[in-house]
Amino acid sequence: MSRWRVVLGTFLLGFMASCFQNVRPIEAKEYVIGAADVIAITVLENKELDTVVSVTPGGKIAVPLVGDIQAAGLTVSELTDRITQELSKKVKVPQVTVTLREVNSYRVYFLGRVAKPGILTSKSDITLLQGLAMAGGFQESADLSLAYVARGKVRVPVDFVKLLRQGDISQNVTLEPEDTVVFPDNPQNILYVMGEVKTPGSLPYSQERGWTALKAVAAVGGFTQFARRSRATLIREEGGRRILVPIDFDELMRSPEAGKDVPLKPGDILIIPQSLF
Repeated sequence: MSRWRVVLGTFLLGFMASCFQNVRPIEAKEYVIGAADVIAITVLENKELDTVVSVTPGGKIAVPLVGDIQAAGLTVSELTDRITQELSKKVKVPQVTVTLREVNSYRVYFLGRVAKPGILTSKSDITLLQGLAMAGGFQESADLSLAYVARGKVRVPVDFVKLLRQGDISQNVTLEPEDTVVFPDNPQNILYVMGEVKTPGSLPYSQERGWTALKAVAAVGGFTQFARRSRATLIREEGGRRILVPIDFDELMRSPEAGKDVPLKPGDILIIPQSLF
């Protein structure tokens, strides 16, 4: 490694550390359960009622003796109270303990030129800098002037140059579940696939590869079990405007020979949403 790379790396590490020293801690909130989280339920002296369940895309869990209970949108303590209330109709003075085994619903995505692109999960709110630290930091080739935070169909106004080069902590926004943080390099060389696929992230673009929507999904391992394949969206920027193109993968896979597969362009973002049922 050349001397200038060592010096630059040392500078970036020192700068990031100084940024974190100036970050005001965000107020901790009790975690709100969401779809795909894994919950463990134990009932004292009633081992037959103990269970470990995953929250369905519809937000429910199956509880022995009780049946389906809405879990998404509740905190652990609120869910404990609800299960206790329902079980008390069947069991005398039930002593219920609810534990959050896995957090899968508070997810944010870091894509592009970061050390560890992919899905990050957290049990509480995280800031942009905290998320970037979890993703291993940005790479030298990242173009900070093109980096952005996507929240649904809009971009959150963040100046990454001010934040990461000038230490302007006012740009250190709090990330929301399902936010996507993108650190592009040359936008002519990358496209992105994210959401309910096995390994969301970026793919190198080349004319020779002839990327299409189906080829891109296959390249990232295919869909997860929660994918809503009929309601995918392709986000494309043309002439300074953002264009949303709906894609029905169920239809594409029923007739792959019909020539309806969607060709992808450099900088395209393909989003596979989660099924609601």
